[in-house]
Amino acid sequence: MRFQFDQLSGNQRYHLITQTITPRPIAWIMTKNENASYNLAPFSYFAPISSDPALLMVSIGNKANDVAKDTKYNLQREKECVLHIPSGDLINAVNESAATLSYDESELPRAGLSLTDFTKTLPRITEAKVALHCKLYDLHTLGNSAFNAIYLEILDAYIDDNLITEVGDRTLIDNKKLNPLSRLGGNDYALLGETVTIKRPN
Repeated sequence: MRFQFDQLSGNQRYHLITQTITPRPIAWIMTKNENASYNLAPFSYFAPISSDPALLMVSIGNKANDVAKDTKYNLQREKECVLHIPSGDLINAVNESAATLSYDESELPRAGLSLTDFTKTLPRITEAKVALHCKLYDLHTLGNSAFNAIYLEILDAYIDDNLITEVGDRTLIDNKKLNPLSRLGGNDYALLGETVTIKRPN
């Protein structure tokens, strides 16, 4: 079956994209609200795009009434965030953090999460095994849509010691122990499952 995207609505395109480009990693982003509480939300239009500088891209839209989502609003104001990579055991907390709450109402108590000191300005989620302190690098509006491509530069990384093995000058991270949660379409998520190792050709 063929789908001509210029003949589809934005909503129809969204559902086709999110059910075919899978699995997608989840950027679980924490930002500071104006009242000094913390906003937390998951985003799966997310990918690394550069190592030097160390850049990530997250696409964030607006709320239904064309008001900026809290994460985007906070990023534009504070210029920083802590981006977590959630493990499978945090699936319920990730799902809870996707709820629509009023601005200044933190998702953390609802999701049953705690905080640990991380940077001078932002903590990290204690239960997350990977946390990246990022600054806002750039922001581009995508066409005439409400979506913005938000570029984040990684400044600092926390990785749980239990995930790490040092081999010579390389740091190896055990993805099976991390068991990163990923997004599929609709209400579906995926876990790491079986992995396959194959050597690249010369």
